[in-house]
Amino acid sequence: MEGSNFGLVGYPCEAVGMGEQLIPPDMIEAAGHWRSEGWALLDGLVPAEECEAALSEIAPWDTEVAVRSNSTRRADVDTRPRFRQAQFDGTVLFPYPDAPNLNRLFVHPAIIAFAQLALESDDLRLYQSRVWSKRGGHTNYAQAHHVDDNHSVLPIREGTAWGHIELFLYLHDTDAAHGAPRLVPRQVAGSNGWGLGEGLGGSGTTHKPAVEDVPHFYEHEIVAAGRAGTLFAYRSDVWHRGADIEPDLERHILTLSFRTAAAPWINFDAHGPLVTRPDFVAFVETCTPDELALFEVPRPGHEFWTVEVLDAMARTYPKLDLTPWRDQL
Repeated sequence: MEGSNFGLVGYPCEAVGMGEQLIPPDMIEAAGHWRSEGWALLDGLVPAEECEAALSEIAPWDTEVAVRSNSTRRADVDTRPRFRQAQFDGTVLFPYPDAPNLNRLFVHPAIIAFAQLALESDDLRLYQSRVWSKRGGHTNYAQAHHVDDNHSVLPIREGTAWGHIELFLYLHDTDAAHGAPRLVPRQVAGSNGWGLGEGLGGSGTTHKPAVEDVPHFYEHEIVAAGRAGTLFAYRSDVWHRGADIEPDLERHILTLSFRTAAAPWINFDAHGPLVTRPDFVAFVETCTPDELALFEVPRPGHEFWTVEVLDAMARTYPKLDLTPWRDQL
């Protein structure tokens, strides 16, 4: 979306489906492109100064990140080095320690608005949330082209009613040298029984071809480069891969995935175990009811809530404004 003005003056609306809206034309175009082509690149969607503040909170590469159990590593499962374990060494699950500005980006109104627009639903759930940092020279980050088949035990039926959307938010300018992701256009991959073109994705729909089996994927791949604040969106039936990074360069992104509330079988990161962590408590206490709904918290007026439940909620999150929930009892 070359020439977009997304990041110049902040974001003018709260979220699709909530109040009077002013949706930028570029966002509408990007949502349509995501639905028809399987991917979209929203240039500078989040203001650069917000990304800069978040980036300053990421620990230096050689610093031990607090709570190492948050790091997620993926073991090699193939004789070919499709995914080297060290590629995921810089992955830290949400919430990132001591990073309030960074953590708020996971519910940034522009990102939420785009996800709602793409999935045509204002009732979404955030089911994947993590920071992924890479440093050139740490390992070879190059991957083979693949589609994501590990977000559900079921085949994923693409479409707004049952679908999901995967997102990368670039915290700094990210080009080919910084390992910007590569993707294969729909016209190149075609309808081949491997997911793309069938209206399906995820489990049971993919084949893992060797590089030599699909040379045209690599010859015609697109480099999804963008400046700070750019959002790269793709579906699970889009062929994509990680690329290596030039020595001494770093790449820092947020990975976010949303699904519709009607598709609970799509999942990845569990937020329940985080409930008593100080960083998570502090984050929750800054949230609105609509933001907390992304984490499976029922909205005000839901039959789940009672005075006793809200009192218990206040003991866990003492600074959370529970007035909207209490007013609806």
